[in-house]
Order: sequence, then structure tokens, then C-alpha cells
Amino acid sequence: MSVKTYLGFDVGTKRTGVAIANSLIRQASGIEVVTHHKNGSTNWAGFDTIINAHDVDLFIVGLPLDKDGKSQEMTFIAKSFTRKLEKRYHIKTEMIDEYLSSFDAKNQLKYNHYHPNAERGEVDKRSAQLILQTWLNEKRFD
Repeated sequence: MSVKTYLGFDVGTKRTGVAIANSLIRQASGIEVVTHHKNGSTNWAGFDTIINAHDVDLFIVGLPLDKDGKSQEMTFIAKSFTRKLEKRYHIKTEMIDEYLSSFDAKNQLKYNHYHPNAERGEVDKRSAQLILQTWLNEKRFD
């Protein structure tokens, strides 16, 4: 059995949190936050550095739906990012509902006394970790 490596993304307009996991340990860890350009364009150089440092088999991108499971503005941004990610790196991408991942991440960081106001970059990284861990928990590994 070969070990697969996964990167998870919590896509944002200012920053995108990135997490990593593999099929052997199946425990996600937040590794980086990519800050996008001031004009709103994606900082692909930041992603290049992370992705080129790992032998990635699959990307997992959070799909931000509202509480009723309907699309919102960020849904379209995440889908666009996913298409560009696949095209740029030629790596398959799956999306998973990320409802409340940022809320949960912020609460976890405050609960663990990491930072009294849960710094935004740390929240983005933790959100990516939660997105990837949710996917791992739902995935059946044979």
C-alpha cells in the first residue's frame, strides 16, 4: 500500500489556509497561510512553494455553503480557485462542505488559549486543518 499525501485548503479572499495529511496517519495539520495580493489576485507563488515541497496526490478544498446548504458568494470563489488549482498543478481536487469551519477554528483557538482573539492567520490554518480532517474522517481507506 502506497502512502498518499493530501493538502487541504480554506479559501479566502485575503488569505488561504493550508493543511497537510497522509493516508497512513490520517491526522491533518495546519502548515501554512498564503496571503493573497493586495489587488485580490491569487498568490500562486505562495502555493507553488508549498505544493512543490510535497509529493501531493490530492487536494481537498472547503466548499463554503450557507446554513441551508445553498451557494453564496464565497462558494463561487472557492469553485473558481478549485478549477484553477487543478489546471495549474494537474492534481485531482475534491471539495467538501466547510460550513462553520472558521467559526469552529476560532473557538478552538480561544478555548486552547492560543491567542485571546484568535489571530486570523491561525484561524485560516486551523480551518484548513478542520476541512481536511473532516474529509479524512468521512473517507474510507481500504
